[in-house]
Parts: sequence; C-alpha cells; structure tokens
Amino acid sequence: MRLKATFTIELEADDFVAAADLQRELEQTLGGLRQQFPQAELRLTERRLREQGPGRRNARGPGITGRLNAYRDD
Repeated sequence: MRLKATFTIELEADDFVAAADLQRELEQTLGGLRQQFPQAELRLTERRLREQGPGRRNARGPGITGRLNAYRDD
C-alpha cells in the first residue's frame, strides 16, 4: 500500500526576503523529519488572493446549474 502525507501551513510574508527566511526555518524543521523519512520534500507556492467585490463576475452565467437537461425521444 502506498500513502502520501501532506502538511499544509499558510504563511504571510511581506516580501521575498521574509519569505526566504520562512523557507529557511521550514527547511530546518523538516530536517528532523528527513532523518526518519528521507524522501520528504518541501514545496512552497505563492498564493494570491482573489479579488472580491462588485467588479468580479461569476465565470458561469446565472442559468448554468451544472445539471443535465431532461430530453425525451418521442
């Protein structure tokens, strides 16, 4: 059986320097885990907040529900 464990930590950084500092701290913390699980990896991704407000439109129209239409063959 193959398993994958994922830890998610959401962090705030003011700039790339602060982000690098956080990454360095996480790498040090991960060092202890790597002793037991050498294949452990750290993957950092930048997440941008979506714009909110009246200018933001829904990608789908109001009539699109995702349901299938009931068609009949007569």
